[in-house]
Amino acid sequence: MKKIVLTTEQMNKINEYVSSEGETNELNEGMGDNRYEMKCELDFNYSSSLTFKGQEIEDIENLEFTVNYLIESEHRSWGIKTISVYDVQGPEELDLYIQYYPEGSEDPTDATIKVKIDWDSADIDQQEPRGIIGIDENIEIELENDSDGNIVASSINVITYSI
Repeated sequence: MKKIVLTTEQMNKINEYVSSEGETNELNEGMGDNRYEMKCELDFNYSSSLTFKGQEIEDIENLEFTVNYLIESEHRSWGIKTISVYDVQGPEELDLYIQYYPEGSEDPTDATIKVKIDWDSADIDQQEPRGIIGIDENIEIELENDSDGNIVASSINVITYSI
């Protein structure tokens, strides 16, 4: 575990820098109460056995959407002990744009479906920071068919950067 000790002046400079740069889209936007939001791209993982209406899927378009998360720090008399990222939340339901092959056709057809997302069951992969404390801009969702043949999100993988 790495420890960082900052003086009040250094912390003020960091806060000032983040506040002045906060107007760009590249930095996480603070929402108050240690909650931040960020635009992320959603990558779908699915096997060749994934079907829609019992038919082969050609493609599922990646999405861009906004997620939010909490950042909390643990302080000691000597400085900051840890900075943790957790409680990643996004939309409860996503509109997926898919291309599939209807029965007897060699040309794919477009369709839009809704898939429910359970963010509380997300797999959080904590890694060392890469210049930020927050989450990675790419989130992966594993898709599969349920027993009724519907497409469901079986797992969510979010990479966080904490110290």
